[in-house]
Amino acid sequence: MLSGIKNRRGIIVITGEAGVGKTLLIYALLRDLDEKNKAAFIFNPQVDFRGILEDILRDLGEPVKEGGEILFSLLVHFRKYLKERFVQGETVTIVIDEAQSLDENVMEGLFRLATPDSPSLNSLQILLIGHPNLENKLNSEKLCSFKDRMTIGGRIRLLTREESREYINHRLKLTGREISEIFTSEAINKVWGFARGNPRIINLLCDRALWVGHSNSSPKVDSRIINKAIKDLDYLRVGKFKPSQPVFLRKKTGYKILRILFFLLSVGVFFYSIAWILSSLLQK
Repeated sequence: MLSGIKNRRGIIVITGEAGVGKTLLIYALLRDLDEKNKAAFIFNPQVDFRGILEDILRDLGEPVKEGGEILFSLLVHFRKYLKERFVQGETVTIVIDEAQSLDENVMEGLFRLATPDSPSLNSLQILLIGHPNLENKLNSEKLCSFKDRMTIGGRIRLLTREESREYINHRLKLTGREISEIFTSEAINKVWGFARGNPRIINLLCDRALWVGHSNSSPKVDSRIINKAIKDLDYLRVGKFKPSQPVFLRKKTGYKILRILFFLLSVGVFFYSIAWILSSLLQK
């Protein structure tokens, strides 16, 4: 990411599953950028193009009128800011976390800003970081024409079994302990089998296991303790969690069922009435 920004590669895309440390990498990146780089950090953007331009300018320390400005005015403001930074030999970087939340129209607007036609605009770097489905969005028909400007892209992979062990050992070393003192080998294998190399889940599971071990006055975390911790955190298992249906959908489903029942009841009453009328006529 640093190399792409320093070499002004334009649009940089980084993806990874939830929990692999994307946001942590962003903060490390922002910390390591030098004074010649002005950065705006936007998290989980769910606004239109005008709204994201306002957020970017504010994060860059630029004044934005209360109550908002029209889009044309914001574009003029932003291009003027880029020109000023270019004259100073500076780079402007827009870092967007959870970029999969961006609307395609917003992405298109941002990509049009990063045009190589003007030297000052060429100093603009856009870094999109998000879940793997961001890649699918970038492959859409609307955005495929900008793919030649996405010169750097990568996916943060999950940790291997050995990397997971080294990760746990590193965290324990920070407290002055070794992994062999705290976890059995079988317990570590079970941690990896459950977390599948996801650092966030490794953290949660090990933390839970240490708490269970402490509660049981156990000198070491073994497979039995890990099994208990896994049972407590089973909702984190890959493919296990299924979000409940949104309330508005449940309501619609309920109304649909009521309409069907009302319809069936109406049909029943109708045929009962016909039968009663025919029976009365026959009796006459």
